[in-house]
Amino acid sequence: MLGAVPYAARSDWTLGAEASLRHDSNVGNSAAPSDVVGDSTLGAKLSMSNLFPLGEDYSLTVGGDLRGELFRTLTGLNNASVEGVLSLKRKWGYGAFAPWARLGLTVGRSSYDASYRNAWDYRVSAATGWRVDERLNIWAEYAFDRLAAATQEQEVPSLSGDAFSQTSHNIQLNAEYALSERSFVNLGLSGRHGDVVSTTQGDSQIIAAARALAEDPAFGPESYAYRIGGTSFGFRAGIHFSPTPHCLLGVGFERLITHADGGTDYNKSIPEITWDYRF
Repeated sequence: MLGAVPYAARSDWTLGAEASLRHDSNVGNSAAPSDVVGDSTLGAKLSMSNLFPLGEDYSLTVGGDLRGELFRTLTGLNNASVEGVLSLKRKWGYGAFAPWARLGLTVGRSSYDASYRNAWDYRVSAATGWRVDERLNIWAEYAFDRLAAATQEQEVPSLSGDAFSQTSHNIQLNAEYALSERSFVNLGLSGRHGDVVSTTQGDSQIIAAARALAEDPAFGPESYAYRIGGTSFGFRAGIHFSPTPHCLLGVGFERLITHADGGTDYNKSIPEITWDYRF
């Protein structure tokens, strides 16, 4: 496909940098109030991408991201990751108001200070969207995620030690509304069904529902991670302002509610401040 791109030699790479400050009210996804641990994180990402036109209707984007995250208290969760991104996009028409659809593939590798959490991440996605008018933009996305981590030592004879691997189906609905030339608000709804990793001291209820179990000392010496099935619903809202043509500042809030097997339901809130820069 790349060999058939007519203008590849004249394509330019797009570079970007992002930084975020956020607080997760329930990092370990715990249902028991006594095990709930909140923490603040500082994140950063560098990205680069190149778009190759494939005829009049299609385009291919190739890129990569390098990101990292530092936790204020749970330092074992400090991590760095690298990923490659490939996406094929089609537009039905010309200009900013033409509807579009996109297929994407992402492969990444994450490395943690608590190395037992290291994993490969595979993601396949399909998205479509439409700019309704000069102010309103809407889009939707489905993604299948597979997180493949190493299997840990078996703690319970009847349970696997593969507690940190996850498979999930995800869907998002998004809307963006421009308040002015430099500011906009965004709203989103999300749903997720699949594996959930919940870290807690443990009890008979969660053990009975668990698909896998492993020690998780990043949360303390007596903490264990349980992989269980669950369905999550969430909403998010944010407002963004662009002080310069290349810079974007944002404030957002996300709320997630998860219903997991065995009645181990939990929720979390994630406020954040973001900064984006495109070169």
